[in-house]
Order: sequence, then structure tokens, then C-alpha cells
Amino acid sequence: MRPLYSAFCGLLFLPLSVLAGTIRGRVMDARTGEPLVGAIVHLQGTPHNAQVQLDGTFVLRNVPAGEYELASQFVGYQVHSQHVSLTTAQPDQVLSLRLRDKDNALEEVTVQGRRDPEGETTARRAEQLAPSIVNVVSAQAIQVSPDIQVANVLQRVSGVTLERSTNGDGRYAILRGMDKRYNYTLVNGIKIPSPDPYNRYVPLDIFPADLLQRLEVTKALTPSMEGDAIGGVVNLVMKDAPAERTWSGQLGTGYGQLFFDRSLLSFDRGAINRQSPAARNGSDYQATLGDFPWAKFSNKTALPNLLGNLTFGSRYGQNQRLGVLLAGSYQAQTRGSDGYFYETGITQDNYPVLRTLHVQQYSTRQERLGLNAKLDYRLDSRNTLRFYGAYLQLDEAQARFETDTTYKGMARPDVDRRLRSRLQRQSIANGTLQGDHQLTDRLSVNWSAVYSRAANNVPDVAEQDLKLTTAGNRWQDVSRIWLDNTDQDKAAYLNLKYQLAEGLELGLGGLYRDKDRVNHYLSYQLRASGQLASNEQDISSEPYSVFNPQGIYVGNNNYSATEKIAAGYGQLRLARGAWEVLGGLRAEHTNQAYLTSLPITEAAYKGRQLYTDWLPSLHLRYALSARQNLRASYFASLSRPSFFELTPHNNAGSVSESNIYPEAGNPYLLHTKAQNLDLRYELFGAGNDQVMVGAFYKNLQNPIEYALVALPNTTVTVYQPSNFGTATNYGFEWVGVKFFGPLGLSTNYTFTHSEITTLKARNATADDASLSVPQKRPLQGQAKHVANASLLYKNPALGLDVQLAYVYTGARIVQVGQYLGLDYWQRAQSQLDFSAEKRLSRADKAHSLTAYVKVQNLLNTPYQVDILAPGAPASAGSPATTAFPYQDRADRVAVINQTYRAYYLAGLRFRF
Repeated sequence: MRPLYSAFCGLLFLPLSVLAGTIRGRVMDARTGEPLVGAIVHLQGTPHNAQVQLDGTFVLRNVPAGEYELASQFVGYQVHSQHVSLTTAQPDQVLSLRLRDKDNALEEVTVQGRRDPEGETTARRAEQLAPSIVNVVSAQAIQVSPDIQVANVLQRVSGVTLERSTNGDGRYAILRGMDKRYNYTLVNGIKIPSPDPYNRYVPLDIFPADLLQRLEVTKALTPSMEGDAIGGVVNLVMKDAPAERTWSGQLGTGYGQLFFDRSLLSFDRGAINRQSPAARNGSDYQATLGDFPWAKFSNKTALPNLLGNLTFGSRYGQNQRLGVLLAGSYQAQTRGSDGYFYETGITQDNYPVLRTLHVQQYSTRQERLGLNAKLDYRLDSRNTLRFYGAYLQLDEAQARFETDTTYKGMARPDVDRRLRSRLQRQSIANGTLQGDHQLTDRLSVNWSAVYSRAANNVPDVAEQDLKLTTAGNRWQDVSRIWLDNTDQDKAAYLNLKYQLAEGLELGLGGLYRDKDRVNHYLSYQLRASGQLASNEQDISSEPYSVFNPQGIYVGNNNYSATEKIAAGYGQLRLARGAWEVLGGLRAEHTNQAYLTSLPITEAAYKGRQLYTDWLPSLHLRYALSARQNLRASYFASLSRPSFFELTPHNNAGSVSESNIYPEAGNPYLLHTKAQNLDLRYELFGAGNDQVMVGAFYKNLQNPIEYALVALPNTTVTVYQPSNFGTATNYGFEWVGVKFFGPLGLSTNYTFTHSEITTLKARNATADDASLSVPQKRPLQGQAKHVANASLLYKNPALGLDVQLAYVYTGARIVQVGQYLGLDYWQRAQSQLDFSAEKRLSRADKAHSLTAYVKVQNLLNTPYQVDILAPGAPASAGSPATTAFPYQDRADRVAVINQTYRAYYLAGLRFRF
């Protein structure tokens, strides 16, 4: 019976064994070997089909035994057919399918349409073929990330950390531990001015990420690049005209968790005078109290966030000579933070002392606008003209509520309640006309004529300060401040390339830039009558007087400045077999001058700096195989001080975000020079898979850092830029991306070690004089450990893309202290973000509709700053710091803490 039973079971399950066949394999470009992600594979005459995954693979399961024709197809490629035979003896097949380009007379158009300039494949190819060390983030990667503005996108790049605003949003990038001053920003390869009132570096939160075609971070400069970057260069490549007429856009909305838990503090923007009384009526005008209306504050329910963009692109004319791209983006967000910071002092035993506790709530309404236009016209096969135009604008209406508690030893502390209104508009406008000309078979030239303007306007900053005392409540004196500045660039670029021989190219070129900056600062003082209020009545009912009716034109804060940069370079590029060598020399001459409105009797009422720098560089690339590179780079570079840093200003800091210490300029500040070395191994696998391992070393002469410094012959402590001899910065980088079918893991890690030695004051005991001693420390802004890890799920067949992104930033100095060992350290941070999108339309349709969600700061990561020193002991005349609010450890003093909560966004994206 047993043999008969076995035979019966075998016959019963025979059909199931026939259904067990599997066909799997890869689909690739026949010429390049690149995987054709999204290609369709199907068995003709059957329902079996599959879409190619990110690693180039496909799987057809449960295929009955038989003879089949397997067809694979992809846009821009010929349909590939292959005979497949499945038998019970051989139920599985593994295939390698190579598709060939379609034979199309419009070869150039065909290539552009096939290789998506916004795709991941293009980004990886750009990294592989770049002449120096570059990281590229594609528009496709930006689109599916949790980020909506450029600064936050940059934190996903290896070796990049962010400096954030009081709202928790990324604003400035720190590359490889080099502070933001050591980097510069390009738009379409052209340097742009900064609207920042104090510095050269561009606030990157002004750029909506959805306008980008790709984001490039160059970490090793070539001779043709401007030399004032030590950390690296951020290049924002804006969207280009597509090969076919395309409309795309999105609309989204969301909310901040912070405003589920509390209301939004708002003020009447209509009460803000955009121009000062002197600007409206002339410098001789005597201002009255009626010129200073009070902005009324109120608590409201925060409006939902709004995000939208629209892009149109097409080509026109015979042979599609004219390309047009028009894009616009608008983002309105309500952001904020809750937290505190302490003003600190010092004891004679070099211990920090807590003086005043500021408990704060920030409420900010941001409106971000971006416009981008690109036109290109092919005159003929050898000559092309291009025009780029961009306008960026960021408006912020920020209200701050603050309770200040000033401690007086064991006595009852003073308490103040403050409301501050601050309205700010920053803008950048850029227009660039370019030409590419192939003059002969060997000689080509490209040129650019550029005009750029950046502006910053902060009108009528006011703070309402009510002191609460046992005798009654009293309004304090008030400053009303107007601040504005403009930065204007006119520049011309010229680059020539001459083919000396096969694989040998000579490059020559240069630029001339004429920059001018104008800075205005005007302050009025309103004096309270001294009358005590019986209760906390509205400030507009209090009697005030205008102490200085013509305002205070702080001479050293009102200045004009110019900077003329003339640069030239020569370089050779040699490609022989697996080797590519690029080397050359760049010279840059700087003519920088400023003129303040200080009396001419002041020693530094005006100033000028003239210097020339010679900047050699050498870049080697050896192709170990078609997918592997070994790179080595050397380059010399520099970093110039900003205009504001050179002027002898002395601010009380009332318009800055910290509001702690006065800020002073340094007319004797020198520019920084650096020598830089890089090594990197690169492996570009199938699909998006890649490995990059590298090391870097930097030696800086005269690095510039801000520090708390005592002014000569005074007891005044100021926050001032200074040169600090020499410094070193070196480290290691890792980038790894690996997909297992639809599942992927993207990681990067950067270890950085920097070292600088500066003199610090040390308060000794009462019997000894104060000593000045050297302190060895890291560079300001440098974190030893920086890491990213993202879990990815990408399924082209389902149109589903999910990402869980983690960012770790190690502890770093955010402010250099005046006293030995008492620097301000930001604690290590871990941030977790999430994004997902799902295609709602069919994959084979010419149009697409996609739903997406983005969630930022899932862990409610706080911004925390400490002084890493024991608290002052009780014997020093005041209680130990652990007796104060928010102080829980004796080995550190908690100085700043801000929390932001999570932000949620959901929307629809379309393309047709």
C-alpha cells in the first residue's frame, strides 16, 4: 500500500511542481552596463511581468513549464526578445538582458531623454567622472527625502553638519569640520553674494529644494574654481529645460507639533515702520513718540503650513534649438521653539557663575519664495547661448516672549517679562548670460557676464520690557533699531580650452568681480518716565519720551565697502589609459576697502587690504576598473574676512539672536591660507550601490575664529573675530549604499580631528595676578563624529518609496570662551526623519500623480549647549550651580536648551 500511496501523492502534486519555475536576471544598457531601472520584462501571451529594481534585477515566479518569448523594453531602447525554455528538470533560469539604443536621427535629443538629468544614475556618473572629489545629490533623491529646503538636504552628505536657526531649521553648512566661513555657495557654477548682515556665507535656508536639478558638494578645488574655500563648495544646479514639454508641480500642507501644544505668539506687522523716521523725513528730522507705534502682541492658533511649486519646460523651433524652463516655489511655515539660556560670569577660581536665566518662546512665520528661469539657444552645432535668472526671498516674522530672572547671590532675584518683535526680509537676485563656442576643432571658449544682488532688511526691532518688583511693575527703556544692507556683484568669467593632442588639454581663464556693500544701522532710544504701574497694563499707555530725536548713527556700523577680485589660472588635463591628471596654478589678487561714518580722527575710520595669493593644485584619478577609481588631490586655498568683521564696530547685540555679549570688529584681521590633501577610493556598483572611502588633511595659517576678548585697557568683554596662529584638521570619510532588491541601506560616517592653540585668561586666586595660558582645543564648529544612516524601500512596480533617515552629530564648540577651558559645547545630537511617497497613477502612463508624506524631528531632538566645567562651589560666595533651575549635573553647566517638536507635511505631486 505504501508504494501505491506515494505514487498517488506524486500524481496529485505534479501540477504544483510544474508551477514552481522561476525566471530571474538583470536588464542593462548594452553599451555602458548600467542597470535600466524601471524597465518592463514580460512573457508574451501570459500575465507574467515584472519591473526592474534599483539593482537592475527582476524576478518572474510560479511560471509553468513550457516554451516562451521573454520581451524586455524601456523608453529610448529597442525591444529585446529572448527565447526561454522551462522544464521540470530545469525549472529556473537566470538571464542577462542587454538593451540597445534606438536608432534615432536626433541622437542628442534621444540621449537627453533617456538619461534623466535629475536621476540617481546621472548623479553617480557625475561623481565617477568628476575631475576632483565631489558628492552629488540628485533632484530625485531630494524629492523623496524628508527635506524641503537646501540646508537640510546638505546634512545627508558625508562630512556635512548644520548650524541651525532659533527655529531649529538648518541655515548654514559646516563641511568637514570647517566653519561656515570656510565655504562658499554657487548657483549654476556662479558665486552669489550673501544677504547676511555680517558675513560672506549664504544662508542656505533661503533656497527651496524643489528648484534644484542636483546639489554638488566639491571638496577639492581645481585651478578653474575660485580659491576662497577650505572646507568645500556647494553648487546649486537649477532645473534645466527637458527634451519634451513637461508640466510638474506639487501642493502640500502640514503642521508643527509645537503648535498643537501651545498657541502662536503673533504681532501686528502693519504697525512696523519699514523705514526709520530719518529715512522717511530726512536726517534732520526730530522724531516724536508718534513715529514709534507699538506692535500689539496676541496669541493665536497657528495657520497650517503650505508648500507649492510649479515647473514648465519645453523645447521649440527647428531641431529644438530653443529650450525654456520656468519654475516657481512658495513655502509658508510656522515654526518655533521653547527653551532657555543663561548669562554666565566667572569667579576668581575660574568657575562659571550663573547670572541671569532667560526662559524663551519663539514663534516664527516663514514665507519662502523662489523663482528660476533658464533659456538656452543653439545658434548652430558649435555655438550656444544661455541665460539664467533666479530670485530667492525669505520673510520671517518672529515674536519672542521671554522671562528673565537675574540672580543676586542669596537675595530675591529681579524678574523681567519681555516681548520682542522682529521682521526680516532676505533676498538674492541673480542674472547670468553665458556663451559656449567651439571656435575650431581644437579650441573652445565659454564666457559669463553676471549681475547679482543680495539684500537684508530688518526694520524697527523693538523689545517691550516690563520689570516686576515688590514696589510695582515698571516698563524699561526701549531701543528701536533699523538695520539694512545690500551686497552687489558685477562679474565676468572667461575660460578657454585647447586640445594640444589626443587626451591632452590646456585650459586658461580668469575672472574679474567688482563687489560693493552698503550697511545702514540706526537706533532710537525711548525713555520710560520712571512712573511705576500698578499692574501690567499695555505698554502703549505708558508715558515715554524720545531721548535722541535724530537717532544714533553708530558710525562704525554705517559703512560702505568694496572688493575687487582679479584672478587668472592655467591648467593641464591629461587622460592616458586608466590615468587622468589635472594640475595647474591659480592667482587671485584682492583689493578690499571700507569707509565708515566715524570721525576721521578715529584711527580705523577707513581701511584697505591688498594681497595676492598663488594657489597651485594637482588632482590624480586612476581607474582601477570600469567601476572603480582611486583619487589623490592637493590644493591651496584661502578664506577672506567679511567686511563687517574688519570694520571697528561695537554692537550691544540687540539685533542678534544670542543677545548676550557686545560684538566688536577687528580692522587688523588677516585672511586665512590653507594647504589641503585628499585621498579617496570609489566603487560604483549596480544601480545606486556605491562605496567611497577617503581621508583628508588641512593645515591652516591665521585661522579666523570668534572669541570672547577683553578690549585693551578696559573691563569690557566683547565677541570678536581674531587670528589664531596655525591649525590642523584631518579625518576619514566613509560612504556606503547597498540595495537588496527593493530594500536599501545608505550610510556615511566622518571622523574629524582638529587642533588649534590659543591664549586664554585664567582668573587666579585673589593673591595672584590673572594669568594668560595656552589652551589646545578643536576648531569652532568641528564635531569629531558625524554619521547618517537611512533605511530605504524602493519598489518601482508599486510606485512606493519609503525612507527613514537618521543623522548623528557629535559634540562641538559653538562659541569660544575667553577663559581657560570654559568654551561653549553643543551636546551630541541624534535626529530622525521619515518620508514616503506612493504613485497613484499607472507606471506606463505619460503623466504621473504621487502622494507623499514627510515628518521631521521625530525624536524631538533639542539643541543643548553646556560649559564643561564644575559648577561654582558655595564657598565662592554663591550657591553651587546645581541649585539653579535646569542644572542637574555638577560636571557641566547647562547654558542653552531649545526644543522644536516634530513637523508634519503631506501633499500631492504631479507631472505630465
